Amino acid sequence: MSKTNFTAIAQPLVSCPTAPFHEHFALAQIYEFARSRPAIKLSQDEYGNLLLLYNGTKKKCTRLIATAHLDHPGLLWKENINENQFIFELFGGVKTALLQGEQVQVYQLDKGRQQKPSKARIIKVDTTPGKRTSVVLEARRPIKPTPTLGTFATWNFPAWKVRGNRLHARVCDDLVGASVGLTYLDELQRKSVKTRAGLLLTRGEEVGFVGMIAAIQSGKLDPNALFINIECSSIKAGAIMGDGPVVRIGDRIHIFDPPTSAALVEVAAEIAQKSPSFKFQRLLMDSGACEATPLVHAGLRTGAVALPLGNYHNDGGDRLKAEVIDLNDAHNLVDLFVHLSSMPGGIDTAIQKASSQLDLHLNQRLATHINLMKSLRFAARDYSA
Repeated sequence: MSKTNFTAIAQPLVSCPTAPFHEHFALAQIYEFARSRPAIKLSQDEYGNLLLLYNGTKKKCTRLIATAHLDHPGLLWKENINENQFIFELFGGVKTALLQGEQVQVYQLDKGRQQKPSKARIIKVDTTPGKRTSVVLEARRPIKPTPTLGTFATWNFPAWKVRGNRLHARVCDDLVGASVGLTYLDELQRKSVKTRAGLLLTRGEEVGFVGMIAAIQSGKLDPNALFINIECSSIKAGAIMGDGPVVRIGDRIHIFDPPTSAALVEVAAEIAQKSPSFKFQRLLMDSGACEATPLVHAGLRTGAVALPLGNYHNDGGDRLKAEVIDLNDAHNLVDLFVHLSSMPGGIDTAIQKASSQLDLHLNQRLATHINLMKSLRFAARDYSA
């Protein structure tokens, strides 16, 4: 996989300001991506979720669909106090103790992606129990046009800054995950891989997976597909940035499909044997929850992967900070997806191989000790009183 290709796809998407239900700039960027790639078909459901499909063969095979979300915690407009002060509400999980005094960038959906954001500062935080956390923003100068529905604020960090192998960004979770999915489809198209693949991009994940839940309840998701959720997940769960993407076997709520998880590990191990630069990790990652949980709960075959994330939800400990991922982890994750879809038989072959390997391993264990176990089996009469 070309690292330059990943950057070309990821940088414009990761640079898009976004918040729950205000993913419009990211959505527009994905439409641009699809317009220049005729082999990738894009559709949008009634909730605004996007589904991109790559059909590289007419042969029947299981479609591997990656999933990711397009929002990030942010502040949504509620009402105006005066021409310089405004009330916004917090949507998404951010440590409220870090908000006071923070600088933010204010965007308006009807002004376009190239707008220069207004700058403001959080001067008051209201965490009244039973109510959504709200803040008062004070702008340096009046915001024009006057804020209304469609106005939102993001944290005041660079959209994209690379230091060595580390990407520091206002939003990694989950626009980097979405970028991995787009690069995966782009690689399949460029190589004309004879497979069927897809990418489901959802909205409103940060307030409880609502985009994914709506997509599931619509009944339009392919019940025969295999879904693999991509997340950027906190290193507090034990993952190490730079040690490769994580095969995530579960989250705080649920475990995921065991055969799929085993197949992901099996294929990742095969790649690592052939390529010393490829690394991966296998962890539960239970410090949070992800969209794989509603998919599994709906009875869909689902696995998950994660990119180890520093400063999860911009929590830098003593203040808000840019999120951080290791770019090599992202590159390796793209390679894992492409390898899964390119191998003969695709993901089904990988699942069957992982199952056969486990059968062989278990049977070998039994064969090694079965005669000794039989010869020394317990007989009640030998120990009667």
